[in-house]
Amino acid sequence: MGAPPPTSIRQFDIGSVHRLAVLVTDPDSGWLGLARGLKAHGIPFTMTTSVAKALQHKVVFVYPTISGRALPAPAFAALAEHVHAGGSLLAFDVEGGGLAPLFGVAAAPTAVREDVVDWPSTGSDRGGQTRISRSGTEASVGAVQYQPTTGETLAHYASGGAALVCHRAGGRACAFGVDLGALSARAYNGRVEGIAQSYVNSYEPSLDTLYDWLAAFYTAGEPMPWLIGTAPAGRSVSIILSHDVDSVPAIAAARDSADAISAAGAKGTFFVQTKYVRDFNDSPFFDKAAAQTFSAIARQGMELGSHSVAHAQSFKAFPFGTGEERYPNYRPFVESRTSARGGSILGELRISKFLLETLTPATVRSFRAGYLSNPFRLPDGLAAAGYRFDSSITANSTLSHYPFQLTYGRADNALAPAYEFPVTIEDEAAPGLIQRRDLEFAVIDKIAERHGLVVVLVHPDAAGVKLSFERDLLRRWQGRAWFASLGDYGAWWRARSEFEPDIVEANGGWRLVAPRSDARDITLILPKVKSIAAGPGAAFARGVLTLAHSPNTPLILNPQ
Repeated sequence: MGAPPPTSIRQFDIGSVHRLAVLVTDPDSGWLGLARGLKAHGIPFTMTTSVAKALQHKVVFVYPTISGRALPAPAFAALAEHVHAGGSLLAFDVEGGGLAPLFGVAAAPTAVREDVVDWPSTGSDRGGQTRISRSGTEASVGAVQYQPTTGETLAHYASGGAALVCHRAGGRACAFGVDLGALSARAYNGRVEGIAQSYVNSYEPSLDTLYDWLAAFYTAGEPMPWLIGTAPAGRSVSIILSHDVDSVPAIAAARDSADAISAAGAKGTFFVQTKYVRDFNDSPFFDKAAAQTFSAIARQGMELGSHSVAHAQSFKAFPFGTGEERYPNYRPFVESRTSARGGSILGELRISKFLLETLTPATVRSFRAGYLSNPFRLPDGLAAAGYRFDSSITANSTLSHYPFQLTYGRADNALAPAYEFPVTIEDEAAPGLIQRRDLEFAVIDKIAERHGLVVVLVHPDAAGVKLSFERDLLRRWQGRAWFASLGDYGAWWRARSEFEPDIVEANGGWRLVAPRSDARDITLILPKVKSIAAGPGAAFARGVLTLAHSPNTPLILNPQ
């Protein structure tokens, strides 16, 4: 398998002048991580290397640096004039060009190692902390500190230094010392697991907090902004009840879970280990009888996904494979808790998918690695084997409670045609799920405030204790949450991510236009719109436009 072509900045050079403009001054920076984060959080944007094109927009994010090395001399005067004329300008690293007074800071920032950004309480905002690094570990991420002069410090590092400084000079210029693109890339690529205070079963939305601020900066400075909602229309949150079926007792218990989910009018996902080799882990259990059980579960409307063949903790160290792996000659053997032989990433993906699709009515689109063991080339294998959705990392490990698009090699070079859906709550920590039910429900409440995603990982058990948790969860959130399979939710999220509406000025007014799309039940947040001449399949209330499908004609917007 050859190296994929790198994703180009030009791919994101789209849309009207009412999007956030990202002026990329260094093509070797973390701009692709920034693009993935903007997509996930529903902030409309365009990316360009042209100063003139960026300055057609009211809100401009110069990334990653403002310096004489990165920009021609005339650009500095143009950026200053943009702010003086009422525009908004954001930068990470303001090194030169004489623009320090524009941002209200002293000359150049100082490189620092800081772990936390503190946000003060303002009005209804309770403030809080954002974790951006962990000193002394591989998750250590650099930042810069500003010395404010005439600017207002809006956020501090834990040491007291200024992390975010803003200054008004006609418009608004802000200098933010966190490299949001690089942090996003490392988080989405599973390379900052040490930053979060806990691995799973809690709520640590550090990345989401930073993008919330960026969304607010964009909407404040743009005369007609919009944001794409992160939950389906009419729902506060999306919940995926996922089940790892990787033992003999779990097979029968999985049927009970499917019955309960079906009775509630919901759907779930069952990740099935197609084990046919006796080894350290267990005896073979994926046989005709098991296939009949899973077929019955599929006929109830549940999704069957792959949970690999070997379920090896050492999967993250498996070789990529050749693509020539075939059943029954492919025989991975787990030797101990930490070692296995004879396996490959492509073998685990391809053979498990083949067996499930051959012996059940399933079309397999989703994968979860055993032990959430996540090799760097897993996205490459997912793409090659025809998977589109993965759930092999925790939300806290990505600092975010939204899905995101994967990249080949879990590196920041080329987008892969697969999305990640991180695990929020799992069942193996002590005490058991039912004992910590109220704590986990509180986590879901917090995620619902941001209309995020909750993936629950359950190993079905014969005692039915975990099933009690699922039933309580279904009752608690019925009608407010979308209980979907990973495949169904993934298809919705992918269509939402590819949906590119735009606001344009026409005939002295504003119009919302949207291309034909598979997106359904999408919401657009329009904070500066009072009313809309909405057509069929569209409704507007309290600043939120609900689209049952892409509008066939432009919608006329009436500003406040």
